[in-house]
Amino acid sequence: MFSLTFSFFILGLIIGSFLNVLVYRLKDVETLLGRSFCRSCRHQIRWYDNIPLLSFVLLKGECRDCKSGISWQYPFLEILTAGLFAFAGAYFFSPRDVSSWLETAWLLGIIACFVVIAAYDLRYMEIPIILLFVSLGLTLLFFTLQFHSGQALWSSRIGLGLFGGAAVSLFFFALVFMSKETWMGWGDVWLGFVCGMIVGLPLALFMLTLSFTLGAFVGVAGIFLKGKSLKSQVPFAPFLVVGTLSTVFLQHIFPEFIRFFLL
Repeated sequence: MFSLTFSFFILGLIIGSFLNVLVYRLKDVETLLGRSFCRSCRHQIRWYDNIPLLSFVLLKGECRDCKSGISWQYPFLEILTAGLFAFAGAYFFSPRDVSSWLETAWLLGIIACFVVIAAYDLRYMEIPIILLFVSLGLTLLFFTLQFHSGQALWSSRIGLGLFGGAAVSLFFFALVFMSKETWMGWGDVWLGFVCGMIVGLPLALFMLTLSFTLGAFVGVAGIFLKGKSLKSQVPFAPFLVVGTLSTVFLQHIFPEFIRFFLL
């Protein structure tokens, strides 16, 4: 079991390294096929300086050529993705259960997309729409493959997902409309649909409660620790991402806790 979880951890490190590249190149509309390079001196990064996590430690967080500091985003996203992949592999994947292969593959895809969405929103205060479409496509495909003939659509995972997505996006639409985009943006509306669809009804309520609680906690902490005001902009996508993934994991690992909340 440990070796399997460790394999998912290593896979997460590798994918996390790619996701770091994706965050920057999506913004600059750069090809994903080119070699990695230093953002300061533009020198191509040697293969032995591009080993996930290890290279950052060995280089002491500096570019080998220009000695400029390497953003802590790189090791953070790598270790975060690795941890989430290991968690998904440990609790969702079973080599003997073929159905778990499909669910785990879907969850890993969602994790990868959501890590980029959260990091991108934190860095640029924007949500990359292309990754919303990828997340939505993966979820629709997975839920469709899970649908069985003779099952009532409204009570199936895809039906409850569509209802959950519609409910969350309508709620966010109302917030955007009433605040004239000062509380949140249109990207949050689309992300809300994807997140609501992933968790479905009635878990969408739990996901929203958790996301807003985290957002409020971080907002208050920012006011006291960093001197921010109530008017300071705080990207909401990271909280939605954390709330959604936490709901998915808690539902699978601690279903009794979720049932207690919904009572």
